[in-house]
Amino acid sequence: MSFRTIQALLATAALAVAATAHAQKIELWTFVGPGEANVRERAMDQVIKTFKAKNPGVEVNVTVMPWQQLAPTLLRASKAGQVPDVAMLYSPSMPAHIAAGTLSPLKTYMDAWTPAQKSDLVTLPETRDRAGNVFGIPWEMRVSGLGYRDDLLKAAGKRPPQSIKEWGEVASAVATPDIAGIAIGFSPEAPSVAAGWFLTTLVGSGVKVLTDDGKAAFNTPQAEKLVQWVLDLSANGKQAIPQNVALQGLEQAQTLFIAQKAAFLPQSSQRFEFIRERSKLGDKVKLAPYPGWEEGKPSPALVQSWSLVIPKGAKNPAAAWKFIDHWTSTAVQVESAKTAGYVPVRTSSLSDPWFNDPKADVIRWAVDYAGKNPLKFNFPDNTDALYDTWAKMFGQVLTGKMTPKEALAWAETEYNRRGGR
Repeated sequence: MSFRTIQALLATAALAVAATAHAQKIELWTFVGPGEANVRERAMDQVIKTFKAKNPGVEVNVTVMPWQQLAPTLLRASKAGQVPDVAMLYSPSMPAHIAAGTLSPLKTYMDAWTPAQKSDLVTLPETRDRAGNVFGIPWEMRVSGLGYRDDLLKAAGKRPPQSIKEWGEVASAVATPDIAGIAIGFSPEAPSVAAGWFLTTLVGSGVKVLTDDGKAAFNTPQAEKLVQWVLDLSANGKQAIPQNVALQGLEQAQTLFIAQKAAFLPQSSQRFEFIRERSKLGDKVKLAPYPGWEEGKPSPALVQSWSLVIPKGAKNPAAAWKFIDHWTSTAVQVESAKTAGYVPVRTSSLSDPWFNDPKADVIRWAVDYAGKNPLKFNFPDNTDALYDTWAKMFGQVLTGKMTPKEALAWAETEYNRRGGR
């Protein structure tokens, strides 16, 4: 080997070392990692690969944890000064983090957007403080609704339920010892779907839920009627809402539905492409609005999101914003919708011809439902405490320790003890 060749190799190696030394790395905390196992992993894989292709000097280290652990883990990490550069937070958890001061405001970054980019983004009130400062950018929207097995309903000669009363009747009619009528889980370990259903149904029934100063106001005849409805479908070994299912969390309820062991599944829209794929039921799985008590008048649409945040103390906030900006761009939002069925956060995304395809039926349903009848509710700073209290309340009722009336009175006292808003 010649001296010049050796010199060239050494120079190349030196450049490589220098490039590595100056490469930026951002740490992402997420509940879904990149991969090929399912539609959500494939969507995440696309996001990261396309970002790295456009930003070759930036690496993305991914830390995956259960979605329920993201908010509390970030709170602990903030106290310890060991935060990631970007983290996902569920919209009900945003107010607590904003109040705790763990997040960086994003105004400086958003000011670089054009007016069209700003107006194009769909956000939720939970991502802002009371002065209007933005602390999180959603990367997907989700609308909760009632998933159901269309094939089971047709075989029983039933239509999608148009009222809560009819829902209970249909669930009872299609339930068998092997198939639960409704897969809904009230466990405090993962109560967000069940508590979200309870919330929007209460609001749709005219219940204020919380006073203007954040105290509990949900111990009402309407709430007692709804809790009693759940108990009536579960008591004495009934399969409309099997007790062992109701005492578990949302993941177990979803697993039961995927195993083709349930007829109804309250759930949010972003999971249905995943559920259709994993259950192998395809378009036999349909979505409908949550029924209200009055026939033909559904409960309001519960719209929530997972947002991307930059914690205070992040090492590479500028690179973190590049990642957020990329993920929430129109092009990436369209691809994520195609891959995983996510409702886009950019209204411009919906002009893509793909959204007229039958494959986009869940997204069109979600956008239509949310547009016609959105839930109007000011989520408190401690939404997690509210949901946890309701989950424990249902547990007391389902196990026969309290009547619905007693449990609601207990829940009001317990929520107020935990600080109200």
